[in-house]
Amino acid sequence: MAIVISDIHGDIKKARTFLEYRPDIEHVILGDLVDSFNFGSTIQKELECLDLILRSNSILLWGNHDLAYTDKPCWPPYSRLPDSLNPISDMIIPHMGRFKVAHAVDGWLCTHAGVSTMLAKNLPALPMSSCDPVRIADWLNNEFKQQRILPRPQTGQHQYYGVGPLFAINDARGGDDKYGGIFWYDHQRELAKPDPQVKQLFGHTHVAGPLRRDTWNNINIEGGCWVFDTEESDFVLLNRN
Repeated sequence: MAIVISDIHGDIKKARTFLEYRPDIEHVILGDLVDSFNFGSTIQKELECLDLILRSNSILLWGNHDLAYTDKPCWPPYSRLPDSLNPISDMIIPHMGRFKVAHAVDGWLCTHAGVSTMLAKNLPALPMSSCDPVRIADWLNNEFKQQRILPRPQTGQHQYYGVGPLFAINDARGGDDKYGGIFWYDHQRELAKPDPQVKQLFGHTHVAGPLRRDTWNNINIEGGCWVFDTEESDFVLLNRN
C-alpha cells in the first residue's frame, strides 16, 4: 500500500503535508518536483522543497520538469529564473539513481503522465497484455535506460538526450509527435486513451477535481493537497500545514 502524489512543483507546504500523512507506509511522488507555477514563490523556497523531498525515503519518479535538470537534460529547463538552473541541477544530479520512470504498487502502474493505447502500440515489446503492473514497470524502467542515452540532434548550444517513444511529445503539448510518451501524454487533448489493460495512476495533466475511471485515475488535482491512498483505492484531500 502507498500514498501517491504528483506534480508538487516546488510547493513546500504541499510536500510537507504529503510526507507527514501516514508516514509509516510507502510514499510515491509521480514526478515534477520542481518549477513552481506560483510567481509569488522564490527559488529559495523551491530549493527547500526539493531538499525536503530528497531527504525523505519517498519513491521518486521522473517527470518532464525534473528531467530538464539532469546531467544529460532531455529538453531545455523550464525555470522562469535562469540563475536557478545550477542549484536545481546540483541537487538532483547526485540523486539520479533514486529516480524511476515507473513503479508498481497494490496492482497499480504508476508513471508521470500515463501509458496510452498509442504509446503501447508503438512499443510492441511492452508487456501490456500481461496486465501485470510489476512486469510492465520493470520493462519501462529498463527501456528508459536505453532510450535516454541516445542524443537528439543538437539545438543551439545544448545537446539534449532522450530519443524514442517514451519521450514523444504530441502537438497538444507543443511537440510534433502523433502521441505523447510517459512524460508528456495528455489524456484530455490527445485522441488516444489510457491503455485499459492495466490499472494506472498518473498526473501531469491538470484536472479540476478527482477524476476516477475504471482502469485509471489522474491524481494531478488543482486546489489543495490531493493524494491517492492505494489501501483505500480512493482520493484524500489533506489539510495543508
